[in-house]
Amino acid sequence: MDSIPTLFEELDEYISKSSFKKAIRVCNKILGIEAGNVQAFQCKVICLMQLSNFQEAIDCFKKSKQIESMSFEYSYCLYALNKYQESLKQLEKSQKDNRSLELEAQIHYKLEDYSKTISIYESLLSKPEYSDSVEFITNLCAVYLEAGKLNECQDLINKNKGQQTKTYELAFNSACLAIAKKDIKTAETQLKLAKKVCTDSLKQDGFSEEEIKEEQTSIDTQLAYCQQINGNFEKSLELYQSVLDQEVGDGPSLIAANNKTSISINSSKTHETKELTTALETLRSLLSESNESRLNGKQKRVFNYNICLLLLQLKKIGQCEELIKSIKNKFKGAQNSSLEDLDIINSTLLIREKKYGEVEKLLKGHSASSLKSQLLLAQVYLLDNNVVKALGVLEQLDETVSNKPGIIATKCALYEKSGNLDKAIACLDTLISQLESKSKRTEQEDESYVGLLKACGNFKLKHHKYKEAAEMFDRVLKINPNDLLALPSYIVATSHFDASLSQKYQGKLPNIKFESKIDLDSVEKYGLAYEKKTNESSDASASAVVEKKSNKAPIKLGDGTLVEIKKSKNKLPKNIVANYTPDPDRWLPKWQRANAKASRKKNAKDVVKGPQGLASASQTASLFVKESTKAQPAQPSQSSSKSDKPKNLHKKKSKK
Repeated sequence: MDSIPTLFEELDEYISKSSFKKAIRVCNKILGIEAGNVQAFQCKVICLMQLSNFQEAIDCFKKSKQIESMSFEYSYCLYALNKYQESLKQLEKSQKDNRSLELEAQIHYKLEDYSKTISIYESLLSKPEYSDSVEFITNLCAVYLEAGKLNECQDLINKNKGQQTKTYELAFNSACLAIAKKDIKTAETQLKLAKKVCTDSLKQDGFSEEEIKEEQTSIDTQLAYCQQINGNFEKSLELYQSVLDQEVGDGPSLIAANNKTSISINSSKTHETKELTTALETLRSLLSESNESRLNGKQKRVFNYNICLLLLQLKKIGQCEELIKSIKNKFKGAQNSSLEDLDIINSTLLIREKKYGEVEKLLKGHSASSLKSQLLLAQVYLLDNNVVKALGVLEQLDETVSNKPGIIATKCALYEKSGNLDKAIACLDTLISQLESKSKRTEQEDESYVGLLKACGNFKLKHHKYKEAAEMFDRVLKINPNDLLALPSYIVATSHFDASLSQKYQGKLPNIKFESKIDLDSVEKYGLAYEKKTNESSDASASAVVEKKSNKAPIKLGDGTLVEIKKSKNKLPKNIVANYTPDPDRWLPKWQRANAKASRKKNAKDVVKGPQGLASASQTASLFVKESTKAQPAQPSQSSSKSDKPKNLHKKKSKK
């Protein structure tokens, strides 16, 4: 039998070569000789952790009762098995050194308690060993992004800008920050940089091409998402498929599968039941118990939201309502904005039942800060024929949104409907003055400005405000004197208050030339296209024109001869009677023909009249018209529907 010192020498050799399985066998030999050997026990636990056999490591702890000697390692094993609360309790018993604080921050991150995570990380950032650690800075960036602290994240990235060319994780997080700021162009640049740095660094470390591709799944998924946001669905689907082909099964792969499904459903014009059912089964399989641990709460909510949308499209209303309730119960502590999309789907279900009061209560909780809820609430008021309340919602919109052409047009239409023309005109005038106040306008803004002047002029002209309308068209003519839309409108407007002005501009209208001797009957009869320039004489008969049109162009034979082939004449029926005059009423419905009218007059004499001059019930017929009772559903905004417009599901890369 080998002595314990000899076994330890063998153990040291195996560990130095990373032969952890062989090292565990040696540890078992030592513990067989001396059951209470602490060093052998600790080596065994570390080897099991290196092999990711965390449950076996915990079993060893429980058998040996040496948890106190390795309290941190025990906590880490619990953390690795997603037993976060147990791990936190164990950490409370251990000494608060740096590595324990790091693990505690990691656990709070997994529990989505980002404020506590940031608090611990920021306390560690002041220490030299952390302030210079790229890995630690990368993790802190990820937490800032999840917590929505974009300014803090930007400051941290700016301080460590040079590190982005050395570590792809930091470049990746920089891209995620750009996406959060809706700067997709910068995000794509940063992702391409991250991919290059990833390839170069892993090649130097001796990784194979397959291993490098697997490591790049998160980058490719985020690149595909950028293409999806830009509307380049073909490229996006190609990238998502390349991620799925790796069969890694990690978080990015699940996100790629979800986003690919949403694109295929949104791009489908048919929305057949079979396609929707297949998509529903796919998404449900992605949210299995084995996969849930790979997704954070936000990602799970997005997956469930997409499932709700599919249930809604499949008209499985009961299942949809149950799922919404279960999601709300499960994510009670989630941010209000995270559950807004579910409330919008719920509102859609209530709108179908015309329960507008319940929809109002549901949306008012979000309408103070959310544009989607505000616009849907305005739509609900309009469905309920409450124009005043709808205008009240639109008037409270933020300035960045309230001055958009679509909102202005809606407000004008509603003001017009409610009879408040002054406010409708004031809306248009305000937008015009804002564009005029800009010192430099883009080409698109110039076009919008001219279009807005015309729209405002037409609106004022419609409501007999001729002087104000003429002023609008006059501004257009100062920009473009030959505008053939503004010019006649200006003449019409000025003719109501100053005939001299309309006469002054009347001469600028283009002359309309009519060709003489146009046989309109022939044009209508034969469907001939009228051309201004024609080689035919003006008095050519319609029959000559038709004959010319019917002839084919000459065909050149093999020997060079030109042969003119004419179309064959239409064949007449064999049983046609010569000089037969057809019935002039043949194209009329039967009840309008002369024979039918005479018959009705004859039969009218025999009708027995009842009281009040009505025909008896047996001689009269009743007509019933059924009106549709379907309420038009308010569709969620493209930015809220995960099948219309998908969200940024990608988890920020973090070496945790």
